[in-house]
Amino acid sequence: MKFLSLIITGVCILQACHNSEKEKQSGTMSSDSSVTVSANGKQTKLSKEETTFIEQAAFGGMMEIEAGNDALQKSKNPKIKELAQMIVNDHTKANQELDSIARNKGLKLPSAYPIAEQKQISALKELNAASFDHNYLGMMVKDHILTLEKFRLAAKYEDPAIKAFAIKSIPVLENHYAKANALDSLYIKQKMNNGDDILNIDKSSKKPH
Repeated sequence: MKFLSLIITGVCILQACHNSEKEKQSGTMSSDSSVTVSANGKQTKLSKEETTFIEQAAFGGMMEIEAGNDALQKSKNPKIKELAQMIVNDHTKANQELDSIARNKGLKLPSAYPIAEQKQISALKELNAASFDHNYLGMMVKDHILTLEKFRLAAKYEDPAIKAFAIKSIPVLENHYAKANALDSLYIKQKMNNGDDILNIDKSSKKPH
């Protein structure tokens, strides 16, 4: 009887371990599923890619707004200021819309940058006026190329709100890219043409005719 009792006890222990392992596996599956639970306890049926897109789009919008405001303060060129103001206006509007979508999904947009993005913004702020314009334009070109890739993917996602937001935003982002790329190309051409001030960046350096 004592031996039988030991066998039964061993079986129970093995069963308990098996159940525990199943619970762990179940928990892992849940974290990889399309259900995201936010801090307020709401659940939203979004894929991992969709939640990542919301977060990255928010970061991107924040960066464009902050960099644009820096350009409005530092740049002396009216064309660059015009571009910066357009970007600030459009991304402010887009982030407000994205915030509404996120809230409806029970999510909260991030309020601070990741380390890499923070370093990029900090580096831009430290530039003097002479080197700011070219670096700002280069940043706008590069960032909008990457942003457009993400939005074009999001335009194929299943969630209708995210899909509609991405589709609506793509033409706006393409316009930002086109204008930033054109100004950046002119800036580079200016440097290649013995400093001719094509962008009219430094009016004081122009010789009177």
